[in-house]
Amino acid sequence: MNVTKSVLLALVAGSLLFTAGCSFDLNNPNADEYDVQIIGDSIYDYSGDIQDILHDLSGKMYKDRSVSGEKIDGILTQYDRAIGNTPSLKTVLADGGGNDILQGSADCESDPLTQGCIDTVDYVADRMEVLLEDMYQDGVDDCIWLGYYYLKDSEAEKNEALDHAYTIYPSVFGDASLNLYGAGGAYLVDPRPNIVPSQIKSDDIHPTYSGSDVLANLIWNVMVAEDTYR
Repeated sequence: MNVTKSVLLALVAGSLLFTAGCSFDLNNPNADEYDVQIIGDSIYDYSGDIQDILHDLSGKMYKDRSVSGEKIDGILTQYDRAIGNTPSLKTVLADGGGNDILQGSADCESDPLTQGCIDTVDYVADRMEVLLEDMYQDGVDDCIWLGYYYLKDSEAEKNEALDHAYTIYPSVFGDASLNLYGAGGAYLVDPRPNIVPSQIKSDDIHPTYSGSDVLANLIWNVMVAEDTYR
């Protein structure tokens, strides 16, 4: 696992997601821990397995606000709702940006990438930067961002866009106020080396239970290593 404080958790695994254009909440059970909350897309929400596995690891059910099909702007809204309802929020587990690519009008399957696709990736980076700064200003201690893994088969052409995103997003986390001035940090987790095709469902996007187990443990390992509130 490739983990450093400035770049740990990454872009992307979580939102890759997503079912074409849906924005509905499948898995948001009652939580007993609101100072750790999940925001993101269907990587978290579609099956709910990551939340359940984190429950097994932590002994707590973290509040999950993720919504399948959500784009990056919607994920900022999820955060606003989380901090508005829980001003004591300490740790945010996030992902996002995949649906901006999967549902957007830009061609992100061409080689080389189109300017429209590059612009989409840059927009997601800008919004991630805003979100991380909001967390710092609101007193959140830590954000662990689950990046995306490589898609397979019918969706594999989008992996070049994913690789391009990983050339940009680490600096967003490295330069985040949470890292530079905060008590905790912003961590980007890159699961590309850890998820294999057999751990992706037949939709070629979402993780199987085995894949979710890998992702949840990558998140948990960072939480433990960085001694975040958990």
